Order: sequence, then C-alpha cells, then structure tokens
Amino acid sequence: MENSNHNTPLHNSLMSPVKPVNLLPDVPANQGSRRLTDKEQKDCDVIERLIKSYFYIVRKSIQDSVPKAVMHFLVNYVKDNLQSELVTHLYKSDAVDTLLNESDHIAIRRREAADMLKALTNANHIISEIRETHMW
Repeated sequence: MENSNHNTPLHNSLMSPVKPVNLLPDVPANQGSRRLTDKEQKDCDVIERLIKSYFYIVRKSIQDSVPKAVMHFLVNYVKDNLQSELVTHLYKSDAVDTLLNESDHIAIRRREAADMLKALTNANHIISEIRETHMW
C-alpha cells in the first residue's frame, strides 16, 4: 500500500527546508519600483555581505561565550561547595578512624628511619670518641 498523502501539512513541514525567522514586515515585490543602478546594486551587495559577516561574528562570539559561561558557573559551584560537601561526608562516615590510621608501608618507613637515625647517632658518637683519643 502506497502512501498518497504527500501533500499533507505535516509532510510539507517535514520535507521543506528550514526557513530563517523573519521578524520584518514583508516588502512588496515590484510595486512600481525603479531598477537599481549598478552602483546601488554594488552598495546593496556590500551591505548584505557586511550584515552576513556581522551576524557570523556575533554567532561565533555566542558560540565561544556559552561554553565559557557554563564552565565558569560549574567551576565556581564546585569551588564553593566542595569543602563543605567533603567535610559532611567525612563526619557522616564511620571510616574516620580508618582514615586517620597510619598506613602499614608508612609505619615501616618511619621505623626504618628511626633505626637509621639511631645507628647514625651511634656512629657519630664513636667517631667523636676516636677523634678525642690521643695516640701518643
């Protein structure tokens, strides 16, 4: 069965190219108007190109500004709320003791450093005694 409703308003709106929004009143075409001179036509073309260029610049500026503004507000929100959120979760959790415990590898390194300090202090004491001893 072939669909013969190709002229329905819905079909026409889906298939037609998107037209730009025109907020200006329609200008009547050829209502006894004179033909533009070559200079006037060139001036109109230049003005049209300048307007298109201006709108391109404005569109590009908005395209650049919107992501920057979104990121600005996101970063400021995170900056303002991060500490309070972290502190809230820290005090709510039962893991405070676990978080404050010294990890095993840090405890081992601390003991090794204390043993090394004790050995170096002892070696320094022995060297000092040897210096003070007179051989003659």
